[in-house]
Amino acid sequence: PRCAKANAFTLESCNSCGMSLGKVEISFSNNVFAGFVYGIEKGPFPYTISIRHQSERLLVFDDLMAITPCHFNCIPTDCYIPDLRKLFENPKKGLALVTSMYAASWKAIETQFIQNDSWKNKIMKNGPKMDAKSLENCLIAGFNFPPSQYWLHLQAMLPPFTPFHYSMYLEGRHYTYGRFFPFEYIKAALAKLSHPIEGAGSMDIQTLIDEVTKAGVRYDEYYTKAYAQYGASHKKLANWNSDDFSRIIAQGKTVAKLKNFEKTEEKADEILKADKLVLQNYGRPYKAKGRPGGNYYKYAKKQLLPLF
Repeated sequence: PRCAKANAFTLESCNSCGMSLGKVEISFSNNVFAGFVYGIEKGPFPYTISIRHQSERLLVFDDLMAITPCHFNCIPTDCYIPDLRKLFENPKKGLALVTSMYAASWKAIETQFIQNDSWKNKIMKNGPKMDAKSLENCLIAGFNFPPSQYWLHLQAMLPPFTPFHYSMYLEGRHYTYGRFFPFEYIKAALAKLSHPIEGAGSMDIQTLIDEVTKAGVRYDEYYTKAYAQYGASHKKLANWNSDDFSRIIAQGKTVAKLKNFEKTEEKADEILKADKLVLQNYGRPYKAKGRPGGNYYKYAKKQLLPLF
């Protein structure tokens, strides 16, 4: 796509810039997360990370896509697990792993964002009245399959969405059915299973969903509830003020002035790119010339990690 983001081959449009992927050929990208874990300095670009938490076992960092102003990824760093399917070959161990990933992500959100009153009061409606317990009920957390990077990663996003990504949500281009797996579903499925699912790591995803359904945990129910909750949480928390914006973008292309709706010749992509730099928390504090900064994982692995 125009933004050069790696997307899963099942997506119809880029979940970052919205561009159609219908004519984009399938290709392969570097496993950037592996670069993070092994302390690789750079590939096609520097492998610096906007780190929020790091330990010998886990790494939590800002997601460059920034669907919400507070958007994290969490990856395991003491083993290699390519995607969520492998969790089901050892449900007990898998449950412990995803629970620890969620806990590390939430702790970083709570201590670095929710406890920051100036940030919370600007971004969230009724910010002063919002406590951690009520906001955790609004958290968006889950896994994608197929993933954009084959290294298990939990995405954790605290609403509201940025305006552009809320429009993507309304159009059904985020958290797509059959690709996004809410954390609540994965946790319930792993907890319910009384035995491993043999061959789950290479299983067709619908077959895996069917196997989990046999255990009494239905993907449809969890997905439908979660998707509705994400939109409701945005409406509850969104505090965007029109005074902070000067342009309107319609259908991802047409640009108009906010005050009089007069069309301009400005490029929507350039406006979205500039907005992202303002709204995201990735790479802060910014370096010279307003560019995001970053660091390297201090527990970088020197030997090949064991498989999950």
